[in-house]
Amino acid sequence: MSGDRNNDQSLFDREFLAYGLIVGAALIFASNHILARYLGGVIPPMGFVFWRMAIGAMVIMPFAAYGLLAQRHLILRHWKLFALMGLLFVPLGNGLIYAAYTFTTALNGGVVSAAQPAITVLLSALLWRDLINRKQGVGIVIAAVGVLAILARGDPRAILALEFNIGDLMMLLATGSVALHNVLVRQVPKEINVPQLLVIIQLFGLAVVTPLYALESIYVQPVPLTMPAIASLVWVGIVVTAIAVGFTNASIRRLGPNKASISNYMRVVFTAALAILLLGEAFEGYHLFGLVAVMGGVYLMTRGRSVPAK
Repeated sequence: MSGDRNNDQSLFDREFLAYGLIVGAALIFASNHILARYLGGVIPPMGFVFWRMAIGAMVIMPFAAYGLLAQRHLILRHWKLFALMGLLFVPLGNGLIYAAYTFTTALNGGVVSAAQPAITVLLSALLWRDLINRKQGVGIVIAAVGVLAILARGDPRAILALEFNIGDLMMLLATGSVALHNVLVRQVPKEINVPQLLVIIQLFGLAVVTPLYALESIYVQPVPLTMPAIASLVWVGIVVTAIAVGFTNASIRRLGPNKASISNYMRVVFTAALAILLLGEAFEGYHLFGLVAVMGGVYLMTRGRSVPAK
């Protein structure tokens, strides 16, 4: 597996490529949000996350199977780490995000999920004493202002008037879970490459979410067997789960979780842009302000020394 490891290192040895992967991942994740809004909760949350991870694992497995077999002893040695990451990423992360939008609005959910970079920085500081420099701290604040401007449609009173409900609390837990998962990526042995890590996390997560999906199908609602539902699951399984998450994990291993968390701000901007282009929403002045602020904040957050995975 030394060849795989050398290939990984040579592929991600330049920061600009890692930032390019972040941009691509943010755009794909934005398409996921647009799709979820368009479907309007047609697919139940545990069914959504189950098939998303199952399809993603099936797509990636041919590229990871040999390495998983070769690294089986290393995987078993770190099974507790992988089990925790699977729990955080699948049911507690993505599953709760889908469930949260059953109870809360897009504005509330967007505001809460925009806290992920700050949570990531806090967790990195608490767990690894991994602090950011002053420019990056200012960048976080500027980018957050831009995100809130878009979410509040240029009206600060929309933020101040928020009333949090159970959906917002679920979104906060989901956001914290994904942030902790991203921080833990740095602890994954470097012998485990990105495709192998994706499959490992998906399989451990599926072990937890499968009984929840079965109960949901029996007592709440099964996944509808319609063409829009099937096409949506194929998209999120292949493009979102296999490609975008792979881009994100690769970027985290190169840049560290703090810098890689800028993807969350860019995702909000891309979501707004796609909503304008695909859903016919009007382009307003606050969109321009938010875009400039986020891009400026992103630039500041990329300055300074990177924190590569150890």
